[in-house]
Amino acid sequence: MSAAIVFRKVFSKKNLTAIYANRISFSRAIGIDRKRPDRYRLELKEEVKLINERIKTGTYGFTAYKQNLISKGANSYPRVISIPTVRDRLALRALCDLFAEVYPEAVSEIPQIKIERLKEALSSEKYSEYVKIDLCQFYPSISHKRLLSVLKRRIRKPELLNLIEKAVSTPTVSQIKGGIGAERNKVGVPQGLAISNPLAEIFLADVDKTLRADPEIAYSRYVDDILVLCKPGTAKKVADKVCSLLEGLDLKPHRPNDEGSKSKYGPLDDAFDFLGYHVKNRQLSIREQSIHKFESSLANIFTSYRHKLLNSKSPADKLRAIEICQWRLNLRVTGCIFKGKRLGWVFYFSQITDTSRLRAVDHTVDCFISRFGLVKEIRPKRTLKTYYECRRRDKDDHLYIPNFDTLPTDQRRELLQLLIGKPGISKLADKRINELFEMKISAAVKELEQDLANAS
Repeated sequence: MSAAIVFRKVFSKKNLTAIYANRISFSRAIGIDRKRPDRYRLELKEEVKLINERIKTGTYGFTAYKQNLISKGANSYPRVISIPTVRDRLALRALCDLFAEVYPEAVSEIPQIKIERLKEALSSEKYSEYVKIDLCQFYPSISHKRLLSVLKRRIRKPELLNLIEKAVSTPTVSQIKGGIGAERNKVGVPQGLAISNPLAEIFLADVDKTLRADPEIAYSRYVDDILVLCKPGTAKKVADKVCSLLEGLDLKPHRPNDEGSKSKYGPLDDAFDFLGYHVKNRQLSIREQSIHKFESSLANIFTSYRHKLLNSKSPADKLRAIEICQWRLNLRVTGCIFKGKRLGWVFYFSQITDTSRLRAVDHTVDCFISRFGLVKEIRPKRTLKTYYECRRRDKDDHLYIPNFDTLPTDQRRELLQLLIGKPGISKLADKRINELFEMKISAAVKELEQDLANAS
């Protein structure tokens, strides 16, 4: 289907309204205009009409994105995440849907699929060396000129190309300074937008095609994390080839021999990390930093319980604090199924071949329970059992991992009563219960995603 036809479809009033209902209404992200997505429904009809008309006439403009800084540790600059307004999120999500249809090959695979391929390559005994290439400031380095040149191969509609150019050149600013007078981006794709990953995939498509066509290597890339397995004595040559291809796009890969470089190559007997996994002796386990981060998130759950306990005014308050602690703990351990997706820390690492670190995490949970005096009150779920449940083929039948998509409304009501703690919940209409449930579970899922932030 041509880009022009898809363009008309994804920016239709009907599709924009559906995008809001299915993808944005329950979000908590607030742009620089400070409008909450859940309150947007009051003016949705007029906003959709405005977007539709301005997109058609080529006069749509994006409001400056709000800056959100994500720490990457004491020795690194923070990652800059761009948060658009609700109106712009509708337009950007429609653009993302367009890319999915016009560039189906650019829809990024989930990390688990890439790790599964890595396992197969490691077990084949065909390769004996590896190359890991680290890209310096990948998203901020993407050339607008080169990106648009690639897009023009399939997209010829001027209004659409202009819209994309506006989206990537819109500045990201702090809430305090605002967007007035801010300079537009001349290079780079803002991170955190619905179109960020698709544009990155499209931009690197030629590099991917070239390297995947090489029968002598096993190539894998997830965003800017690149791993190649190769035959004896070829690692340096392969590293030079990969770096040269990336430099041809004006990107800045760290060459393995550069001082302080995170890129490296060597024999497969050496240990290395990829997408949060630790690879050693052709076996896959969980990277140490990922373990520490997960255990820290578990500790936060128990600390939150202690605060609630100190503020309890009755036995009922104390019981509710315990029940919330158990619910949050078990959700963090098992993850969940929500909006058709399997989410959670154990699911992400379900491709490991060494389960010893899961046993260690379960022991840590027992220690927390003992330290906080909850041995008789809480029955924790286990990461090890969750691991085996994740690997079952009949994933829709098991009960160990909660499926929030199929939870009946009466059980949703009970869970909201626990989490919100207000007696009026029992009197709310089913529609409102389902709306509140989506909002609460979306927030809980955000916490699960934080466990996997910077996994690579």
